[in-house]
Amino acid sequence: MVKNVKGCVMKNNILKSNELLIPTISFDSLGGWFADTEFLLTEGVCYLMAHGLGNVVENAKTTFDSDVTGIFHVYVYTYNWVAPWHNDMYPGLFRTVINGKEGEISGHTEHWGWEDCGIANIKKGKNTLELEDLTGFEGRCAFVLVTKNNDISSLPSGPKKIMEFYLNSCIDEDETKTINTEFAVIGGGFAGMCSALAAARSGVKTILVQDRLVVGGNNSSEVRVWLGGGTNYEPFAGLGNIVGEFEQKEIGHYGSVNQAKLYEDEKKLSILEKEKNLTLLLGHILIDSEVDGSRIVSATLLDYRNNRLVKIEAPLFTDATGDGNLAAMSGADYEVTTNGHMGASNLWHIKKTGIDKPFKRCPWAVDLSSVAFPGRADIKDIYGHEREFSLGCWFWESGMTEDPIEKAEYARDMNFRAMYGAWDTLKNVDNDYKGYELAFSAAIAGKRESRRILGDLVLTKADFKYTFPDACVATTWNFDVHYPDKRFYSAFHEGDAFLTMDCREVFQGPYFLPYRILYSRNIDNLFVAGRCVSVSHDASGTARVMRTCGIMGEVVGYAAMVCKKYSCAPRAVYREHLEEFLSYLKSIDKKEVHKVGNTVV
Repeated sequence: MVKNVKGCVMKNNILKSNELLIPTISFDSLGGWFADTEFLLTEGVCYLMAHGLGNVVENAKTTFDSDVTGIFHVYVYTYNWVAPWHNDMYPGLFRTVINGKEGEISGHTEHWGWEDCGIANIKKGKNTLELEDLTGFEGRCAFVLVTKNNDISSLPSGPKKIMEFYLNSCIDEDETKTINTEFAVIGGGFAGMCSALAAARSGVKTILVQDRLVVGGNNSSEVRVWLGGGTNYEPFAGLGNIVGEFEQKEIGHYGSVNQAKLYEDEKKLSILEKEKNLTLLLGHILIDSEVDGSRIVSATLLDYRNNRLVKIEAPLFTDATGDGNLAAMSGADYEVTTNGHMGASNLWHIKKTGIDKPFKRCPWAVDLSSVAFPGRADIKDIYGHEREFSLGCWFWESGMTEDPIEKAEYARDMNFRAMYGAWDTLKNVDNDYKGYELAFSAAIAGKRESRRILGDLVLTKADFKYTFPDACVATTWNFDVHYPDKRFYSAFHEGDAFLTMDCREVFQGPYFLPYRILYSRNIDNLFVAGRCVSVSHDASGTARVMRTCGIMGEVVGYAAMVCKKYSCAPRAVYREHLEEFLSYLKSIDKKEVHKVGNTVV
């Protein structure tokens, strides 16, 4: 049966004598704070973020027990997120409240680090702890430390040290749970969901791991990107059936119609939960892997709501993380374009309320007061649209000139600064958009490109003139890559582009991507599915969209069936069983499914 772990349970939350570290991600109630799990591998933390769009969010709350009574120092691990641009401004202020007493205001550090919140009277028995947002502008807190230590400089800091501190303080490795399975899929976006479901339905005992509490990745209510690409093309008419099951009934595209309910999170979850061969682990983050020679032996996950580790052992793994995290930590060969790649977008929109609501000034945001940008006055976007439809669309994109892995938080925060700068300008400089309010912004960035895991074939744009013998994954999207839009260079005065244009080259599709891009060339038992497959930067422009990634997942899931049948590795499917494999893929009957939106753009 599917194991869907839900709920927030604090573990080791007893102050015994000198010290207690409390991860905010495991609070009993998050209130209006957002649980951000994106940056554990780069920053060493998951954290709560007050993503209130300028409105103060409800307090996050938890309790902890104490065996002692006394006065303790209280520290928080936090970050002034605008410090890379304005280290003298502090939009994300908050404070702790312990047993009803307010601590010092926090949110000032230039890098992730500790801040002193003052002292607190701790009583024996149950104590209450709250995070109180003071601004509504992305205040963030990863840990609260209650301690007798009065030397803040002695506390560990930096990604590696803080993660070690967390694991040593909150995790009992002796209680690590080990799960054996036949196929482990890491990443619960479209590629991962389709891979896991195809394998499970083919008789392969499968585990699907998702770091969030919802599945769907970019096509979830958290990110709100509709599906692109086409499916169910002859001679592989049945490939895309599983994509179709997850397909949403309608899309909102951009603007205020792009609502959470359209993404049908519960439907996706229900499909996975019903599959008897599938175990679903929500809220589990990959933190390590064990490799023996050229094979992955196990993957270690952090169950951050229960403060425990889970180890998965399997003969076959799939990296469907998008960023290629499992592949990278396991020593797989990969490429990453650190300057000149496609960036990430945080879609946002405004809505008409009929009431003229003021908006706070944002001097720490991107200053757009003298910049002509889409949505301002009669300025048109690249499609010729203007006004509110041009605000918060895909081309509000950042990170193209920064390392997409190491600077992912920076790029996401740049998106926030561009959004707040635009709305500040429209409301407070132009005195425009009366009766409108900032209604939604995705807290999670929708990425387009990062690591590309190298397979036995690295597909380039030039290769599309060839038909490969292992061709099987239909792609119909254009060669669609994004670059900073030169019309708005004046807005990039800080050196960070955040408005882009698409450079498209149409090809006659469908084109069938080869199977050999779907596994690692040097880690023998590792499949890859999604935007991190073995393609070049230019070829990723067509391979990256979600219906195409979903077909990749289906193919990988069926390949896992072949691997189980012959006790072989992914490469052997191509070298020894290709005819049988392709025949099977061609034999899958097409199911009629409802599709919405453009399939070829």
